[in-house]
Amino acid sequence: MAASSASVPSSQPVVVLVPGAWHLPLHYSSLLQRLNHQGFIAISERNPSCDCTDPDDTSTASDATAIREVILSQVESGHEVVVAMHSYGGCPGAAAAQGLSKKERQAAGKPGGVVGLIFICAFIANEGDSLISKLPGGVRPDWMMLRPDGQVFPGNPETIFYEDVPSQNRSVAISELRLQSNASMDTPSPHPAWRDSVFNGRRSYLYCLRDKAIPFAAQQMMVETSGVDWNVQTFDCAHSPFLSHTAALSAWIAEQVRSFIAIVD
Repeated sequence: MAASSASVPSSQPVVVLVPGAWHLPLHYSSLLQRLNHQGFIAISERNPSCDCTDPDDTSTASDATAIREVILSQVESGHEVVVAMHSYGGCPGAAAAQGLSKKERQAAGKPGGVVGLIFICAFIANEGDSLISKLPGGVRPDWMMLRPDGQVFPGNPETIFYEDVPSQNRSVAISELRLQSNASMDTPSPHPAWRDSVFNGRRSYLYCLRDKAIPFAAQQMMVETSGVDWNVQTFDCAHSPFLSHTAALSAWIAEQVRSFIAIVD
């Protein structure tokens, strides 16, 4: 887990960052550190479907259960939480936050709660959707290389994920990629929090124009067909702004968090 120092004021929201497929919290460490320096507690945990020993025993739902435990540990301590999701993380991350909004918890006499959702070129999945079903044509692209053991690894990650990342950082990022279970990307998502009216005004989406993993057109279609309103921003970048545009991404996330907590229900 990557986390802030104990000196960060507990009154600040906690940013729970959900990694994308094949990625570890280590990939997001620079972003988490910048958020910490801006006064936010920022944490991330590995999705169980990444670098797992039994790929058949994983799913989007089981990832959501694990992420929910991370969120619960924060809200039950009285923290406000913003869930930030990258790529695949949008499928289990949004499901993990369902029913945990601050408004719902206050109504039940419980402390803390989720105050906002941030999607970083992430999948917007309805209940029953899988990652694969949300890709163009609903088919696995050629660069997602399925192995006989039920694991998937990205072909040519340098181009697909890190095209605009400085070469030294790109090499490190590629070396830290791990196998991802196929089941996690081909199983249905549970009911997502973003559909719920308690998150009106509290949903943000970052378009990445030069994304080759989730093309901009696919990002745009997911947002525009979701049936709910989003706070939208666009970066002229590839799939990994946490490495290529770290400062700008951190500033944008901080701006979204502050806008969420400024809303009076």
